[in-house]
Amino acid sequence: MSEILRIKNLSKSFGQKKVLENFNLAVDTGKVYGLLGKNGAGKTTLIRMIMGIIPSDKGEILYKDEKIKFNHTAYKKEIGYIPEDSFFYGWMTIKELLDLNASFYPKWNSKKADEYLERFSLDKKMRIRHLSRGMKLKLGLIAALASEPELLILDDPTSGIDVPTRQDFLKDIIRELWEAGTTILFSTHLVHELERIIEHLSILHGGYLILDEDYQTVRNLAKKVRMTFENSTPKKFDFEGILKEKKEGNRAELVIYPWNEEKEKKLEELSPTHWETEPLTLEELFVCFVS
Repeated sequence: MSEILRIKNLSKSFGQKKVLENFNLAVDTGKVYGLLGKNGAGKTTLIRMIMGIIPSDKGEILYKDEKIKFNHTAYKKEIGYIPEDSFFYGWMTIKELLDLNASFYPKWNSKKADEYLERFSLDKKMRIRHLSRGMKLKLGLIAALASEPELLILDDPTSGIDVPTRQDFLKDIIRELWEAGTTILFSTHLVHELERIIEHLSILHGGYLILDEDYQTVRNLAKKVRMTFENSTPKKFDFEGILKEKKEGNRAELVIYPWNEEKEKKLEELSPTHWETEPLTLEELFVCFVS
């Protein structure tokens, strides 16, 4: 599978604060990527560098093997970008804004724009200054989706959108884009939103990617282990990869990554009277990795 985006040794600081340090990421064509991190982890900074809005301190970003330089614009014709807060000229009508966008994007699909206007219940005659925040977010979605992007970058796009629209976007629109071959990089701190849509999971923490793996592989290798002992729990669990540990009386709960036969054997050697494993939700995984 070919790469559509590659980031190599990217670093960015604001004053004395390091936001990203030697950051690396490869994005394969046609997959849905979830980029997770706490607020302030650097997700938006990373995306703004990908979009050429701010410069990096060092490193490079390649789109289709071509190096992206600060303020370059040509490659953006193939990228849809939906920030958390889009900027539009308030004096424009929705139709005027979409017509303006159509002049920049060679693949602009006016029919699709009209379909999304109807789907999101927006009147193209309305002035943008009269739109609510949620309506502006819907307009931002339309502007990005009607350009028929090869790469769609989403930066916390669903906060502020009403629940029916958010569910339509997450369950149906993302699926439609994926089926059409669009590569999607979805950045958010609202982890539960990505549970059923991502194929690849990347977690940004402390300026670094601390996890970058196929999501189903992570789900298979991360286990919550519950154990009961005849008396008290062991003073120490000699396992590598314990992300979380909780003890209460003769019971213990561990979150282990990666889980394997060797760790299962070590667990059995502790002679618990009962033990069981279960998978974790994406939200549980995220909390364990960044806590």
